[in-house]
Amino acid sequence: MLKSERHEHLLDLCTQRGMVTVAQAAKIFGISEMTARRDFDELAQSGEVVREHGGIRLSTGSPTVGEVPFFEKLSIRSDEKERIARRATALIGDHDTIFLGPGSTCALIARALPPVRLRVITNSIIVLNMLQSRGDIEICALGGQYRKRSGSFVGPVAEDALAPLGIDTCFIGTNGILAQSISCSNLEEGRLQALACDRAAKRYLVCDSSKIGQMDFFGFYNLDQMDAVVTDANITDRQRAMVLESTRVIVAD
Repeated sequence: MLKSERHEHLLDLCTQRGMVTVAQAAKIFGISEMTARRDFDELAQSGEVVREHGGIRLSTGSPTVGEVPFFEKLSIRSDEKERIARRATALIGDHDTIFLGPGSTCALIARALPPVRLRVITNSIIVLNMLQSRGDIEICALGGQYRKRSGSFVGPVAEDALAPLGIDTCFIGTNGILAQSISCSNLEEGRLQALACDRAAKRYLVCDSSKIGQMDFFGFYNLDQMDAVVTDANITDRQRAMVLESTRVIVAD
């Protein structure tokens, strides 16, 4: 394989995985780790990737950057997200039917669910995998078109499955909150989360404070339709004031 072709494949791998290590590149392309490091250095010099300890990830300025993959999101602000998840579980009652959307914070809610009888509706394969061994939880998994980037099912099949269901409490994540708009990177994923909110008696947006004041591609729901935003203690006074114009703020200590 020519070096230029190898570089293109490395960029594709970064898009798919979020990060590629020296050891992974050496194994995948059958090259030495020294050669892999040289490849990484050349890509970094071109500005297409950022060099990190042991590997590379796409530069935020690269035109091929898209949605951050789920497992990379899970490692970003993980402490804050775990506290948000634990606080969110206090909003759940025994025998509730809850919806857990795609995203890292909702997955952490699944992991933190208390030992009570619950029904969980989800389109997230990560949530499904986390809960499948729980005997106290009835799982209703939505099928449909699978999105590898978020590990979720979307599209008309998933929407039709969700449409007749009753939900006590809905938890959704977001890539950004700006003014009234709650946004995500994918239209179909946003449509399904909006439908889940419409079907729910109570709606909570769970996100770390870095998302407040940001905007992504598709605005799928209005902030004033949410019962509260559950976020972390790093929220600034300005961010809090913005959210309070529309709904409550619940801070996870």
